[in-house]
Amino acid sequence: MTVATIRPLQRPVPLRQSVYDALIDLIVGGELPPGQHMVETDLARQLGVSRQPIREALHRMEAEGWVDLRPSQGAFVHVPTDSEVDELLDVRALLEAETARLAAAGRGARAPQAPQARQAQLARLREICAEGQAAAEADDFASAVAANNAFHTEIAAMGGNAVLAELADIVGRRVQWYYRMVAPARGHGSWAEHAEMIDVIEAGDPERAKALARKHTERTRQAYHQPRSAS
Repeated sequence: MTVATIRPLQRPVPLRQSVYDALIDLIVGGELPPGQHMVETDLARQLGVSRQPIREALHRMEAEGWVDLRPSQGAFVHVPTDSEVDELLDVRALLEAETARLAAAGRGARAPQAPQARQAQLARLREICAEGQAAAEADDFASAVAANNAFHTEIAAMGGNAVLAELADIVGRRVQWYYRMVAPARGHGSWAEHAEMIDVIEAGDPERAKALARKHTERTRQAYHQPRSAS
């Protein structure tokens, strides 16, 4: 008997997920800064939806720490505390150190990478680094933040551990939000560190890559706290 091939149904993304993603992007992108009042009617009009999916998204975002819902006042973009930033960067340091170590070891999918594939990935890292450096020099912080996220995503992909890459992506989205606040201060220094990391990964030095990744996160932490200590 011939067995029919059954293909999965192509399901559209639910509206509530699309609204949630759009609101998160607005927060991460800085269009909705920390402390901003999120008026349901305004958001519904801007996104072209009813208030119901906006309300559902806001409740989900409150549970995840993106939004504060205040009785009789409404929703406000969460203002991160110093302890929250430190806790997130502690996790970021662990994940980034391991992804950098795996990338330097060249063990994509737990097997040695083909030289051509590895060179292509290294070339992509250098391309992203150049784009980020150019954005920093032009004071285009939105592009610099996007390039920073793309850089770390590419390193996670090089590591070849899909679960680790997924976790790094989840944490990275929140870090991208925080990084926007320190991008002007980090500027060229961040991209010089990225360039050094590429060299170490290309040289195949896992322990050095791991150490550099940790130091990179610590410098982001210092940049985040510095404006507060100086104010």
